Amino acid sequence: MSMKMRARAAVRAFLNPALRPVRTAPPAEPTRIVIDKLLEGRNALVTGAGRHIGRSIVRELLAHGANVYCTDIDPALCASLEAELGASPGGQRVFRSDITSAADTEALLRSLDEMKVTIDLLVNNVGIVTDDFNVSFRTNVTGPMELTYAIARRMADAKGGGSIIFLTSIHQETIFTRNRAYAPSKAAIGMLIKQLAVGLAADRIRVNGVAPGDIRVDEQGKVVPYRFAPLEETSISPQYIGRAVVYLASEYFSRYTTGAVLKIDGGISLFNYQCAVDAGLYP
Repeated sequence: MSMKMRARAAVRAFLNPALRPVRTAPPAEPTRIVIDKLLEGRNALVTGAGRHIGRSIVRELLAHGANVYCTDIDPALCASLEAELGASPGGQRVFRSDITSAADTEALLRSLDEMKVTIDLLVNNVGIVTDDFNVSFRTNVTGPMELTYAIARRMADAKGGGSIIFLTSIHQETIFTRNRAYAPSKAAIGMLIKQLAVGLAADRIRVNGVAPGDIRVDEQGKVVPYRFAPLEETSISPQYIGRAVVYLASEYFSRYTTGAVLKIDGGISLFNYQCAVDAGLYP
């Protein structure tokens, strides 16, 4: 087949999705990066760490050598986390804490201070989906912001730099019609990341975000079909969010990265009505 014929065939396939190759199964999991222990010696605090994305973040940070401290509002999840993490020579690792409670945040900070633990990696994972604007902004924005300010002051005093990572969402830029308050709260986090990145740069504190798309697995821990994701037409395993956090936290990879939001969504945020028409999902 000549180059001209190949070019015509490629154009026809692009214009008519029915001519594109049938999608095959996703490739096997990549092997772990050779450069291991990227976070050796780092003290990390992960909020809302009891399950799903938060739990995956904890596991990925541990795999790369970080000393991980966690919070969750659910006592049962805290107990489960404590059992998984095991005993810490320096004291408590898991704290039952409500991010919307100033008293809980103060108690958490006091405990860390008493243990002489200086957090140099804060992952603001905790979040809620609700129609209540007050609850949404207290949980997703105000509470994490107050914790961040307190941790950032300690990072600056220690003069060792640090990394702060917010879990935001693709809905910081796109609407979420099933809920009135979620997308506005995530949009606020998007701007907060930028402002903090500039404000804390002089202390060598980097501030970034991860914006997940459809993060779901079934009871067997496998991703599920999702036809609106152009890349693999599936949901995404939460472990990939944990790996994105490792990337942004690591000085090796992200020494000069601040004010950035890393989107992990399989292309969902790129999908629009024209994509749906071209794919034959709508007439």
